[in-house]
Amino acid sequence: MERVIDDAELTAWLGRLAGGSWPPLGHDPQIAPPGWFAGQVIRLDGRLGMMQLSNFGSMTADDPDAFEAALLRRSIGATMLYSTLETAHTVRYDRATPEDDDIVIIGMVGQGGQRLHTASGVQLMSVGRVGFMSSLGASAVEQFGVTNTTGVVVPAAAIAGYRHVLARGADMFPDTPLTRAAGAALARMLFEWAQDPDQGVGALAGTEAALLALVRGLFRQFPGDGETDRASELRAEAGRIIERRHRDAAFGIEELAAELHVSRRQLFRLYAGTDESLASRLLRRRLVTAREELLSVPPQDLTTVAERSGFTDAAALRAQFSRHVGHSPSAFRLSARARPPRLAEAMLLSDEQAGSSL
Repeated sequence: MERVIDDAELTAWLGRLAGGSWPPLGHDPQIAPPGWFAGQVIRLDGRLGMMQLSNFGSMTADDPDAFEAALLRRSIGATMLYSTLETAHTVRYDRATPEDDDIVIIGMVGQGGQRLHTASGVQLMSVGRVGFMSSLGASAVEQFGVTNTTGVVVPAAAIAGYRHVLARGADMFPDTPLTRAAGAALARMLFEWAQDPDQGVGALAGTEAALLALVRGLFRQFPGDGETDRASELRAEAGRIIERRHRDAAFGIEELAAELHVSRRQLFRLYAGTDESLASRLLRRRLVTAREELLSVPPQDLTTVAERSGFTDAAALRAQFSRHVGHSPSAFRLSARARPPRLAEAMLLSDEQAGSSL
């Protein structure tokens, strides 16, 4: 029987994973995919293939014997990057796994489409949309035609604070720049690991940390356990106000509360239990700006840098910069001038760095 998922489908799949950088110029897209890719693709067919593919659900198809799937996967610590090409079928997820084994599958549709059936209704996942399926709740997912889904599988325990969201069984993430960029990043990560599978222990650990941070970032678009949509909106607005006013040394918690029309007590309660205090968030934003100002050309004196980044004076800038960045402002600037620019000097403080230093 002629395959539905043929070499042309596999090559187009590889192109989507590569973000359009494959095939190389001059490569005929109709010929077989490269050996390094084809050798890692797992082909699954028929009834047995359906049983092997499903993680914790049960699969059905109009003609189970004609079912085809191609699977590419890569274990990254406690996570697993994956991408599939599958012919039409339906998979049902029932709450049947032991709690310690609960998992969450995040996926972006690259071809075809899916229909999610959950307790809250039916949603259509078209190309480019990102959603999740969780073993914590019952759901069903229909896939139409040859569907390509790419994403990551993570332990449910890694997404603390969103158990009520995971209990839905399945849902789509908001269609935001963060969601779209995350979906593209997951595909590209899998492509890079498939092309170069021996990147070393450090790269493996770093990729796992990046994947978990990316997934947590996606879920932060939902309200966390015990919070309301209003709380989520207030934190987002607080972030926008800090971004706009952090350069003003007179701006602080009182001024932020006033702009949000809440009391100081309500404002602090809004950030209770989060991974960074409100004061630390404001300080971190000012330190990011101070780094940028210190590296500006022509050089500015420390008093000007302090004024432009929200510190009361050069002494306050020097004290906070030395404590949290590890160098005095002057030493930081001299060090940057003494050698060719490195990426680390050009980048803003990451959330991970800020969390460990502030």
